[in-house]
Amino acid sequence: MRDFTFQRAARGPRAVGFVVLWWLIIFALYAFLNGSWVILAILALCSVPALLDIYRGTSAALQITAKNIQWRSGKRAGSLARGQLRSVRLDTRLDLSLRMTLLTYQGEKLRLPYECIPKASDIEAVLKAQDIPYERHHFTLMS
Repeated sequence: MRDFTFQRAARGPRAVGFVVLWWLIIFALYAFLNGSWVILAILALCSVPALLDIYRGTSAALQITAKNIQWRSGKRAGSLARGQLRSVRLDTRLDLSLRMTLLTYQGEKLRLPYECIPKASDIEAVLKAQDIPYERHHFTLMS
């Protein structure tokens, strides 16, 4: 079994592109549609967390080894020994995001931050290679 490591940075081109696109939309609403400053201010405030992540250089990571599973997203971090892991649940939400929940033998559910989860095909391949049982659920509202 090979160890698996996945990392994602908030300063990636995709994240920066989304923030730039968001601000272009706000500017277009102001310039061409004479948008209300209250609505535009609320829309601008929605981008503040992303701007702070980009400024700070926040990163997220997931590591799966033969001994444990570790994850980190900004200041949040955690780990679980592989001996405590019963299975993994992968949920595709209606917004097409992937949620990963670790289920333990004690009945505990540990939901990993979505920032540290790779594409569904990648994580499924890793779980198969590591002989970790998993369930896949598509388009669930709540899990």
